[in-house]
Amino acid sequence: MLNRFYVNPILPAQDGNRARIFYRDVLGLDLLSGPTEDPMAFGAASGSSIVLSEMPDRIPPPYPVVSFMVTGIEDLVEALKVRGVNFQALAGSSFAGVEGKPVGDVMDFGPVKSAFLKDTEGNVIALNEIMT
Repeated sequence: MLNRFYVNPILPAQDGNRARIFYRDVLGLDLLSGPTEDPMAFGAASGSSIVLSEMPDRIPPPYPVVSFMVTGIEDLVEALKVRGVNFQALAGSSFAGVEGKPVGDVMDFGPVKSAFLKDTEGNVIALNEIMT
């Protein structure tokens, strides 16, 4: 029944303006809402989007709740680092029972390569590339 609707994750933000700048200017997503609206919506590929709302009492979980399916992960990680993004390894990182092997900021799980970053609000975001 819900398979005909797209998914729109909603993430908490401690500081709405700081989050807006990070998602728009650092990650390069399209701001879909007004310049000061809350919640704020950001567009990505194929009509997908992320919404952030200022919720100072919410603490994000220590694992990714949003994943971007990417290509060219190593180059993308380097380009984001130039923009000030910090990547981190996640404790207990495994994929389908395979322990990841770190190669710089990218974890190689064999069938998938992943990188993990925290936004300015503490939300963990995954970049995943499926290897063919």
